Amino acid sequence: MKFKLAFAVHNHQPVGNFNAVFEDAHTNCYNPFLKTAQKYPEIKFSLHQSGILWNWQKEHHSEYFELVGKMVDAGQLELLSGAFYEPILPAIPDRDKLGQLEMMNDYLKNHFEVTPRGMWLAERVWEPNLPSIINQAGLHFLALDDTHFRYAGIREDQLFGTYITEDAGRPLTLLPILQKLRYAIPFEKPAKIIEYLREVAAKYPEGMAVYADDGEKFGVWPKTFEHCYTDGWLDQFFSLLNDNSDWLEVISLGEAVEKSKPLGRVYLPSASYDEMSEWSLPADAVVDYEEFEELLKQENLDTKFGRFVKGGHWRGFLAKYDEVNLMHKKMIKISDLLHQAETVPQVDQHQLQIARDLLYAGQCNCPYWHGVFGGLYLPHLRWAIYRKLIQAEKIVRHLLKAEVYSEFEDRTRDGRIEIAVGGENLSMVIAPGKGGQILELNCLDKNINLTDTLARRREGYHRRLLNRNEPSESDNARSIHERVEVKEEGLEKLLVEDWYMRRPLTDHFLAEGTTVESFAAGNYYELGDFVLEPYESSFVENGDNYQISLSRSGHVWQGDTHCPLRLGKIITFPKVGYNIKIEYRLRQEKLEILPIRFGVEFDFNFLAPDAEDRYAIIDGIKPKNYYLSALHESKAVSEITYIDEYQSVALSISSSEKGRLWRAPINTVSLSEGGFEKVLQGNCSMFVFDKALASGREMTICFDLFAGPHEKFEPVNKTEKPLVNKL
Repeated sequence: MKFKLAFAVHNHQPVGNFNAVFEDAHTNCYNPFLKTAQKYPEIKFSLHQSGILWNWQKEHHSEYFELVGKMVDAGQLELLSGAFYEPILPAIPDRDKLGQLEMMNDYLKNHFEVTPRGMWLAERVWEPNLPSIINQAGLHFLALDDTHFRYAGIREDQLFGTYITEDAGRPLTLLPILQKLRYAIPFEKPAKIIEYLREVAAKYPEGMAVYADDGEKFGVWPKTFEHCYTDGWLDQFFSLLNDNSDWLEVISLGEAVEKSKPLGRVYLPSASYDEMSEWSLPADAVVDYEEFEELLKQENLDTKFGRFVKGGHWRGFLAKYDEVNLMHKKMIKISDLLHQAETVPQVDQHQLQIARDLLYAGQCNCPYWHGVFGGLYLPHLRWAIYRKLIQAEKIVRHLLKAEVYSEFEDRTRDGRIEIAVGGENLSMVIAPGKGGQILELNCLDKNINLTDTLARRREGYHRRLLNRNEPSESDNARSIHERVEVKEEGLEKLLVEDWYMRRPLTDHFLAEGTTVESFAAGNYYELGDFVLEPYESSFVENGDNYQISLSRSGHVWQGDTHCPLRLGKIITFPKVGYNIKIEYRLRQEKLEILPIRFGVEFDFNFLAPDAEDRYAIIDGIKPKNYYLSALHESKAVSEITYIDEYQSVALSISSSEKGRLWRAPINTVSLSEGGFEKVLQGNCSMFVFDKALASGREMTICFDLFAGPHEKFEPVNKTEKPLVNKL
């Protein structure tokens, strides 16, 4: 009996990724991999692709479908199912788990006439209750990292076979993916990998080794196209596998299940692969985790005791990033609304199916987490998810006849009530419990969440940037987990940590001498306690509007005096139209005169830092530094307008009082497969007022906020100079 290598490849591109990225990945990776594999018909393997990628290839490269079909018919290729839009399965409701799995089953049946028996689990995020749903979908096996098994106490010498698990009596076969192979392929020399397989085959002659990992390693990761194809690594590897066929059989995962007797029954804890378990930890814990792992290696204890070192799990991202939690809870809300619409008698089934598909697309995992591959730091991926979710919500609320609404619920699941209001053209979520911020503002006509910004954070990997060495030629074919490269110099100067989520209506009391530069760099003193503290709230429906009143009795430091101050803000939200009115009222009664520097922060995201078709207009005039990445102060300003010609949307804030206008980009420094990079996560526009607040006197400042289609916008403060660059 031969030793077996069960081989599987997973290909995926996220919802919202650029067409050029799809094309590059297809041309340099997916297609050449299958073309190369086809030359070695004795080598059998499994392939999983997300439904997003299948759909793109069907539209742009139908010949790829023909190639896959031929390899399936020849018995060389097994197709794996999975959740169609590649969600993190434990992160979505059970009804959506089942729906997404059945959607992929049907797709493979309709396009390739196969009934899949196994599946791919996105990011291998496992929780113990999954077998019930997976079994219910007619699927019977999947591959998980050896990490999962080690956490359950399985030794390394017990990883060369399959295991059975179950939930509520519904069984599922599990195949352990060997981390050693995952790290070696395609980075080690093929002969060295064969040598390792020969060693384990000698120890476990009737066993098998499982390799299953991202297909992007074969052409998309940095330097891997040249490595795999130009330099011929993949051909060499497949050729060596063939040359050793007298003792080594390369098979698909399905064959591995058929040909191997289960080693036993196992119950795995919640887990993902090692890197994900680390990435989901808080930044401080990531540093401690890495230091502890290094200590074990130095003491030669990692082999024996490393399996007891466990990081966090995927749900940790919901606590680590408020922005992830907001997106996730919006998705859950829409799933609940869709489920409610399904119970409506004689509901339009066609519209319901469109909404369901949009919801499923909005569950694509990539922007819901962050690691070397995580897309949270990529604004265009968040933009795409919100776009799908907004479209789905519009359809479902129409089916429920609830397009105009007001709702009070703990949307973010933090024990505090948020206020959600929706009209025909806009929808909004306000957080009285967190500074009275606007958490979400959607332009429904354009399906855009304008407030989708991301706060700057300290990440555990930032210390690698601070301590990096220049790359050498030997780095060319190293794993992206080991490479430290930068896309531009000076990124370490941008490592700023925000202490609050960047959202509109953040209320600041700033020390004298604070500048736009010091504020943007995080080097300033906050004299008030209004940014994150709870506001009292009340709600009134007033004819064509909803009115939300927020107030807080807080304090502002003046020298050694902790002066009580009452701040109120009244938000008037339209049931129809694009104009939101915001009225601020400030009052103090302790000091005869309280000098204050009061700032109202508005944060929005138009995606592009320096694009010509996205720009600012100040009091009707396009300034020299009109671009979105500008860091600048303008004095005596009453109106700031952002025009986004690409999305045909405008956003304008006009103030009843002239003040300083600070504009600052929100730039993060993140790590991707290409190295460290700067990414614009939004724009801060802050009106700053230097006032002398007399005791017992109320100061009022009113803002008019327009958010809607460009062609609908009319400036509040008209000037002799017209807006330029109109569509």
